[in-house]
Amino acid sequence: MTRSPTRPAPTDLRVSVRELRLMTGRVLLTTAIPFGTVAATRDIVVGAETHGLDGLAGLLDALPALRARHLRPELRGATALFPAPESQPALATAADLLDLAVAGAHADGSASFAAPGDDWAVRALPPRARRHGVELTLTRTTVTAEASADGPRPGPDAAELRALTYGVAVPTALWRRVVAEAETALTPDSALSRTHAGDSVFGPDGEILAEVGEDEPVEAEPVEGEDEPVEVAP
Repeated sequence: MTRSPTRPAPTDLRVSVRELRLMTGRVLLTTAIPFGTVAATRDIVVGAETHGLDGLAGLLDALPALRARHLRPELRGATALFPAPESQPALATAADLLDLAVAGAHADGSASFAAPGDDWAVRALPPRARRHGVELTLTRTTVTAEASADGPRPGPDAAELRALTYGVAVPTALWRRVVAEAETALTPDSALSRTHAGDSVFGPDGEILAEVGEDEPVEAEPVEGEDEPVEVAP
């Protein structure tokens, strides 16, 4: 018989993996991390949280630095040098490290990288690497990748399956901070925001009036309860 996980303390919330992914992704959209790696970085944070590595707290602690700038790893032939932790949080390039480690292990059998292996974001990578048939060995300053003789292990591991089934216990105060940061990625509700999706501004019949950012301003139709039409700034 499978034992149910311990019931969370009253100060904790049981958060679904779906909600973790949604809110974490929104938070990352407010940073300088390249848009193309946001989804992969989101999954690293969620994976860290489901494996007990405090990914959400680590993300919030790193937010000021993640929003300030983004440094890419320095490629050196078959390996790469990653920014030191004092220069940039390891989370910023964790997705790059995973990609390079998997590629190097499969191309050459093994690969080694100068990266902070004791950082929580890097410690969250081994379960994800195993899905691609790669084992990671971590030290304080290096990450070594080797192709696994057992091949890929697709699907969730035990911790991930438990999280998918029962959710993840997150302190209420911490979750409220995550939600507050996630909401900064949303467009404030206004007459203008209700007339467009993406860059296109639509009229009452669905016709495209203009693209947001064009030189010519566009007047939106008045909305019930609002006296004045809203002008779209160039």
